[in-house]
Amino acid sequence: MRLAFWPALVFFLLFLSFYPLAIHKRRRPSQCFTGPFDAGPSRSVGIATLLPTLAGLLLLAVSASRPQNGFERLPDAGEGVDIIITLDVSTSMLEQDYSPNRLEAAKEAALNFIDGRPTDRVGLVVYAAEPLALCPPTLDHGTLARFIDKAGIGTLEDGTAIGAGLAIAARELEGSQTSRRVIILLSDGMENAGTVDPIQVATAIRTLHGDSLRVYTVAIGTNSTETGVDEETLSRIASITGGRLFDAGSPSDLADVYAAIDSLEASTLPPEGLFVYRDLYLPWLFIGLALLAFGGVLRWRLRKVAGD
Repeated sequence: MRLAFWPALVFFLLFLSFYPLAIHKRRRPSQCFTGPFDAGPSRSVGIATLLPTLAGLLLLAVSASRPQNGFERLPDAGEGVDIIITLDVSTSMLEQDYSPNRLEAAKEAALNFIDGRPTDRVGLVVYAAEPLALCPPTLDHGTLARFIDKAGIGTLEDGTAIGAGLAIAARELEGSQTSRRVIILLSDGMENAGTVDPIQVATAIRTLHGDSLRVYTVAIGTNSTETGVDEETLSRIASITGGRLFDAGSPSDLADVYAAIDSLEASTLPPEGLFVYRDLYLPWLFIGLALLAFGGVLRWRLRKVAGD
């Protein structure tokens, strides 16, 4: 719970500090002694009526400070960034120039990346000789993490079909309503499978989506692969779509790549989440008014008794 207008409580405390002084000035000393039966209301009468009055004023001050209860909501369809991680799962990803191997290092970096994007929808596509969409863009990052953990070698025919993987990733973003969409394409080889040219796919993405969809390409293990990474193709894909090519020659470089993408595509939503607040001032208002009324009635009745 929060107070939307907390100065109201400060005003009440200031009033409370001056209230005894005001009461003291209103009292007039008796000019003569008229006997024990005409001394006016007793001190107990004042205390009895003062407590509910002050309590009522306090509750009115709390009501004026607008207490609110907040609850977290999920981002709307048009908020945040939609991201597809497109991961190479060909057998070359088992190379151990990364610890324990390229694939596990890439998965660990991806998990750290999604942990830092709690308000963005992230999905997963894997590819070898053919692509496979494992998870659409989702805010359920727990489920996404399980898909990433289970992504492995051998479920798809071996090979590297970069164009097909890119095409499936773009298809997964077709239903996205956000103004910013991102594909992170990781590869450690060259196009040697599939029937879709990666450059043609990148050109189609640019034509259909313009600046709203960018592809960031990541070259893994460039220094130790036998065939090498087709950095020229990855660079052209990134350039056509307004993205950028990253070289990840080591696990630390791979972590830096995700950090760089994270800064380039900073989310427009607060990482602590989105909150909606509801005003709760009415109960405080009604109870405060009731206490003031009770104090007024009590003062009238006690003074009437004292005056009889």
